[in-house]
Amino acid sequence: MIKRKIIPWVVMAAMVVCSCDENYIEVSKPQIVVEGWIGENDFPVVIVTQNIPISEDYTPLDDLSKYIVKWAKVSISDGTDSVVLTGKYDKGFYPPYIYTTGRMRGKAGKKYMLKVEYDDKTITASTTIPLQSPKVNGTSVERCEESDTLYKIAINFTDDTFQKNYYQFFTCVGARNKQFLASYLGSIDDAVLNGTTNFTVYRGRQITDFNNYTPYFSVNDTVSIKLAQIDEVSYTFWDEFSKTIANASNMFLAPYTNIHHNISGGIGYWCGMNDTILHFRMSDYKTVP
Repeated sequence: MIKRKIIPWVVMAAMVVCSCDENYIEVSKPQIVVEGWIGENDFPVVIVTQNIPISEDYTPLDDLSKYIVKWAKVSISDGTDSVVLTGKYDKGFYPPYIYTTGRMRGKAGKKYMLKVEYDDKTITASTTIPLQSPKVNGTSVERCEESDTLYKIAINFTDDTFQKNYYQFFTCVGARNKQFLASYLGSIDDAVLNGTTNFTVYRGRQITDFNNYTPYFSVNDTVSIKLAQIDEVSYTFWDEFSKTIANASNMFLAPYTNIHHNISGGIGYWCGMNDTILHFRMSDYKTVP
């Protein structure tokens, strides 16, 4: 895969909320941002937007809708078949407009080529779905110390030591929400693993969460956790993405470098994954004093 660098749409959006000193940050050029994924036995989902220029001007969240690209031609090929995706509004995602299809499901081991055509621009990327999904052995839910309403979730899984593996945790909070967000510090290179691992999963961070984010889960939350096996390029993207998100809210450690990715002709990511999804209703774990 081609490796390039970006600051993704969600990070760009977070950065423009704060003012920037024009002496240090240049106004960015308009680019197409692609965020897409395809999983084993799942339909692909692609979100296409334009990047948000970095400037000294304040950009309210209500204005972000004008950066959604609704008239792109998005197609996917597995080397044998090709399908054009349909754009539609879906409030389960943010931004609430996606391209998808019911005519192609991901298959383990296959390579998928993505093409986005818009405004005389052609953006391409490729990704492969790993052959195996992670082996989950069990889960645990515990109430956070000094809190009656916040809980933490741990996942116990086994790494296949006979091959090189990369993992990414994602979380989806809310019964009507469909979008999995990369878990905070949820990227794992199996070089740090030794067989069976117990891993605490932190809540993914959305752009609208920056003022009231907590890494834990509320007693009233409905939570889905996805543990995905991904390739090395995707791992590098999500690892750097997580670090950028963590630093974006720190005025002393603001992100100033781009994130490596696999998009050609634009910025973003196209990620194949073989995953295991677990569901939790946090109120089931509430204990009576």
